[in-house]
Amino acid sequence: MSNHSNKKVYIKIAVLFTFLLLLTGCISSLIHTPQEEPQSTEITIDAPAIETVAEAPAPVPFSVFYAAGRITGAMYEPAMGAYLGAWLGPGMTKAAFEELADKKHAVFTIELNISDGFPTTWILQSIAAQAAPLIILRLPEEDEGDFPLVELAAFAHELGSFNLPAFVVFNPPNPGMEYEDYVLLFRYARILFRTYAPMAAFVWHGYDSSAAPESPFYPGHDVVDWVSLEALAPQGSEGFITDIPALLKPFYLSFQEHKPIILLPVGVGHFSRRDYIYRVPQAAEEIARIYSSLGDNFPRVRMVVYGNHGITTPQGDNFSLTREEAILRAYSEVIADSFFLSKLIPGEADGPLLMRSALHGYYYQGEVFIDLEILEARPHRPLPAAVKEIGGRMYVSTNDVNWMKVSADHIRQVIYIQ
Repeated sequence: MSNHSNKKVYIKIAVLFTFLLLLTGCISSLIHTPQEEPQSTEITIDAPAIETVAEAPAPVPFSVFYAAGRITGAMYEPAMGAYLGAWLGPGMTKAAFEELADKKHAVFTIELNISDGFPTTWILQSIAAQAAPLIILRLPEEDEGDFPLVELAAFAHELGSFNLPAFVVFNPPNPGMEYEDYVLLFRYARILFRTYAPMAAFVWHGYDSSAAPESPFYPGHDVVDWVSLEALAPQGSEGFITDIPALLKPFYLSFQEHKPIILLPVGVGHFSRRDYIYRVPQAAEEIARIYSSLGDNFPRVRMVVYGNHGITTPQGDNFSLTREEAILRAYSEVIADSFFLSKLIPGEADGPLLMRSALHGYYYQGEVFIDLEILEARPHRPLPAAVKEIGGRMYVSTNDVNWMKVSADHIRQVIYIQ
């Protein structure tokens, strides 16, 4: 090959090498690691812009509790917590139920008519389970005008012979009764049981959530030890027909200063013949919500009795805990809390009690607000000049009230006033 040809080859190689170097530099300028990339100006600008335009959080509603004076507790009322109870359907023993629920229960329930006679076997089973009996005792409707003195005295004497703590829900009222006759009968029955079964606490069952001490069917504080309310939540086509905490609230506000309260029974439906649909996950969540709400919102609910029945209503609602594993598991988990008591603790509720206010408060923009009416109920105290309207009512910031001690539990959403 000639020198001239060699020069042409060298020139071509040099040009090609130079081109490769330039190409490599271009590619390396396009391919780089993420940490070498400068922060996008969009991110730097957008982050504070989002914070600036974000809407202020809405007011968060809080329940309001205030410290009441000292109270003397009712028979067997615990100072804190609620007795765990169950009302079992046919075929379920107390031992089997407690094994499934994975916790001992303090109370078991039976319902019977005075004409059925005394449930000796069932009482013995309660003693064996180390649980207190709760007896719902009904009188025959056709004999409402007659006072079954002999039968009631015999029943009370039989119960007293066992010498054990017990609860008697006496003849729950219904709208068809004459309230004068009902109250007189209740008061007579209380005298009999005080005489022959002095360890039995007498329970008045509210006919609905509007029942109050002023109700014509209420026999009087002197003959009532506890009060109770039915709390059933059947399934509807669009969720639960009853919101149990909302149902309980007016009844609770009426009786909290006077008597401990029993939920008798609690029942959450997971199946209904209305539509033949199972709603097991929803029922499990609702049971957990109801039980976990009691201590924070209704501290004088001192007993909760779950009605472990099958289909018990004309609409075909099934409230059973033990038919569905997910429901039983939800129940077992929520009652594991120490708030739910497995045995009676008599005579400890003697001291100050927190009362729930019918009014409520809010947490809003870093401040705690309470309803102006709460302050107006204390006429000898100065009212702050500044008020804030929330939801159509007037509220006052507790920062402007220096004559009361206020604390807020943000987890439980509760305001405490002393």
